Amino acid sequence: MDRNTNKGRAEQAASPGGATSPPGGMPAQDGMPARLDAPVRLLVGPANFAGQGTRWARALESRATNTKATSFAFFKGVLDYPVDYGVPARTYRRNPRWRLNFYNHVVRNYTHVLLEAARPVFGPLHGPDGSFEIPHLLTKGLHVALIAHGSDVRIPSRHVETEPWSPFPDLEDETVELLERNATRAAELFTSYPGQVYVSTPDLLDYVPDAAWCPVIVDVDAWRSDAPVLEHEKPVVAHAPSKSAMKGSELIDPIMERLAERGLITYRRVEGIDPADMPAVYRDADIVLDQFRIGSYGVAACEAMAAGRVVVGHIAQHVRDRVAADTGLDLPIVDATPDTIEQVVLDLIADPDRARAVAARGPAFVEKVHDGRWSAEALESFVEQPAPVPVGWKPSWIRPKVVMMAGNDIVSDARVLKYAQTVANWDLDVTCIGIPGRRLRGVRQFGKVQVMCPPIPSKVLLTGWRRRLTIVKANLRPWFSTEAEYLLAYSRWQYASRELRAERGRDRRDHERNESGRVRRSLLERLQRAVRWRTLRLHRAVLQARAYFVRRPQRDVDLTDLGIGKRRARLLALHRRLPTGRWRRVMPEVMDQELTLGPLLDRLLIEVIHVHDVFMLGIAARAAHRAALDGRTVKIIYDAHEYIPGVPVVAPRRVAAYSDLEREFIRDTDRVITVSEPLARWLQRDHKLAALPDVVLNAPVEPPADAEVTGVRELLGLSEDVPLLVYGGGVNRARGVGTVVEALPQLPDVHLAIVARANSVTAELLARAVELGVSDRVHLAPFVSAEVVPLYLRSASIGLSPLLHAPNHDIAVTNKFCEYIAAGLPIITSDTPAQADLVNELDLGAVYPAGDVDGLARAISAVLADRDRIAKRIADDADLLHRFSWSAQAEVIRSVYTEVMGELPAAAWTPTATVVHKLIPGPPEPPETRWHAFRKARAEKLASDGA
Repeated sequence: MDRNTNKGRAEQAASPGGATSPPGGMPAQDGMPARLDAPVRLLVGPANFAGQGTRWARALESRATNTKATSFAFFKGVLDYPVDYGVPARTYRRNPRWRLNFYNHVVRNYTHVLLEAARPVFGPLHGPDGSFEIPHLLTKGLHVALIAHGSDVRIPSRHVETEPWSPFPDLEDETVELLERNATRAAELFTSYPGQVYVSTPDLLDYVPDAAWCPVIVDVDAWRSDAPVLEHEKPVVAHAPSKSAMKGSELIDPIMERLAERGLITYRRVEGIDPADMPAVYRDADIVLDQFRIGSYGVAACEAMAAGRVVVGHIAQHVRDRVAADTGLDLPIVDATPDTIEQVVLDLIADPDRARAVAARGPAFVEKVHDGRWSAEALESFVEQPAPVPVGWKPSWIRPKVVMMAGNDIVSDARVLKYAQTVANWDLDVTCIGIPGRRLRGVRQFGKVQVMCPPIPSKVLLTGWRRRLTIVKANLRPWFSTEAEYLLAYSRWQYASRELRAERGRDRRDHERNESGRVRRSLLERLQRAVRWRTLRLHRAVLQARAYFVRRPQRDVDLTDLGIGKRRARLLALHRRLPTGRWRRVMPEVMDQELTLGPLLDRLLIEVIHVHDVFMLGIAARAAHRAALDGRTVKIIYDAHEYIPGVPVVAPRRVAAYSDLEREFIRDTDRVITVSEPLARWLQRDHKLAALPDVVLNAPVEPPADAEVTGVRELLGLSEDVPLLVYGGGVNRARGVGTVVEALPQLPDVHLAIVARANSVTAELLARAVELGVSDRVHLAPFVSAEVVPLYLRSASIGLSPLLHAPNHDIAVTNKFCEYIAAGLPIITSDTPAQADLVNELDLGAVYPAGDVDGLARAISAVLADRDRIAKRIADDADLLHRFSWSAQAEVIRSVYTEVMGELPAAAWTPTATVVHKLIPGPPEPPETRWHAFRKARAEKLASDGA
């Protein structure tokens, strides 16, 4: 294939969607490659280094008549070679729509894939390299083979051991470290893969010994030259490195330049030239210098041999022997090293007959080994008799994948983060998928855990009949349903009113001006203005009437009112029975989330989906159902954080929708986990579950050993003898913190620290403290990181959990309850049964009737009097501390995962497998490589030699 004739083809393919049709193909559609009409349809990509992907495709088509092939690559703008289908590098790396469309196109239209250089065909769709794509392609029934080009498997630390002129010691350490890590992984992939594996140059068999040699291909006719060798007045020596650092250009350039200065040669150093112009460069040369550092040969040497030139380069002896054994021919490349290159060139000039004899053997060698026939024969076994690869095969570094799903941005949910870091400790691949929020949007890496919060476009919520019906209802309804609707309509009235008032002001201003500037209004204009004024007054009255229901004065709020009265219960029961409470009708945003997150789940080859919010449950179940159609089993664990019908504050219709969704999909789960034993029993009762859900408390993790935290007492500047009550967590009226504030007047010198984010309820509490004259003893303290909360709270005197009665509160064992125990604090809780029973059973403090101010004051006085004994009793009880620690909860989680997955990696059973210190760690440090050890040993040797 001539580079000149295909230059236009490469330019066409470089434009988005500008694919050309390979032989036998139909025209490309939708920016995808042409569909092939052969029994065997092969995709080769995505590297196409030196155009080899395209040449292998054409060579195979010429030999295997039942095969059609498409070469694919992305274009960088330099040294781009022709392909059948190509896209710009930006599209390949940054266009998720193209990546997904191309993946779907490939799995539907191809039967075989030849993966080049372990690079990903679909960009970063499935992972950072091609190894992550292999399981996906195998699952879809495609046959996959691998081919190595060079640096993708050439491990620097091994190369320096065999090649004295290795380029790697002279490269930047960071560059070589990256090459070492990537090549080590690629070599492991190539050596462990049970399918066909190929290398393009014979030296790579040192790193992939079981591979087959699929030689590089050059078009002998395109490079053939009748120009005589060594007939110039001064011999022309050419050197055209693709990567000068790897070919040793900096070592040979000075030598050749000295020979040129002495008038012995003409030295042509060529770099950055268009590939289509290279045949002319070689035809006009006598001697071509190729590779002096790697110890092998590649495309450039083959092109120069095909042109009948004398090729000089360094070829390791074992590589020469391997070529001779495989081909029966001696490799016609004159060997030289940077130490000998000057003398070798002078000897060739001095003995032109010998040089011409070497050059004459070049075209025949290339025609036999590198014209495509040998390569096609090697690849033919792959397309005609592909080695059987188990569908479930994965490289060792692709671990069983667990996805945690939550209806938030993950980083704000400590429970999800605790689960994620725990499971990641067990050598499982953990990805958290959530909804974009204030703290995270996009993709982040926290230690071993990847967090993804992709943007979710509104495809259902703001489109179709729902949107049209909303507009019609808003226009026909005689009243406003929200304050925002009223304000929008009132703003239009306000503008018209201000405009009319300004016109009246103009009249007064004109009256005060001199006679020449006065504008007189006609009687008709004055009448029209009067009508407009009265019309506006009537319009305002209508607006106020329409806004009556959203602007009427609200009754004083009862701080003990949780919205769980009989009226709410009746509404909830009604919505649960009628279609008005169906989740598809109430929560169309869940459908939007399904349209974005569903395809993402389909691509991840998940083994377990762990759902942390009820509105993610349907998305997970549907993903598991689709996986079953592909022959994969996806297990679902549902973590029920609360009793859905008992959720306060949320509107009854929406609670009914949550219940509807949970009822529809909870039977699709494989295990259910929840936060307390009473809730486990309720869930089993309501949904007729076969097994009682497992209980995992929201306990704190073990703080980092080096954590330095200023305690809440120190932060507030209170001395040790000042009694300090602490409440930690979210604040709303249902949490009962108002009861504590009301009790403070009965507790002289007792201070209260509310560890919470400021909101309208905290403002109410602080205002009430002012009214009661205790504002100097009520403090709003900031949050700290979840992993250090016990250290933050331990300087307080007592931990409070003053929940008011509600279904969820009565069965809850809260995270603050566990944090108080970890901090060694006595606990005072309201008589919400789950926590009250634990306090009484374990002698942790005191219980008082929920909402009873006097009862709370008596409990606080009693516990303060006995505080030291209770605190010592907690601190000395190792079993108690472990029971309410995250390590104990992780043991439960481990047993659940073992039953669901069948077997866990050995890392899950190490002594530290249940210990988590940080919920949001930084990215992990890459492990040290053999190259690091080589550099260290070399530095020590240089130091000792210097001494």
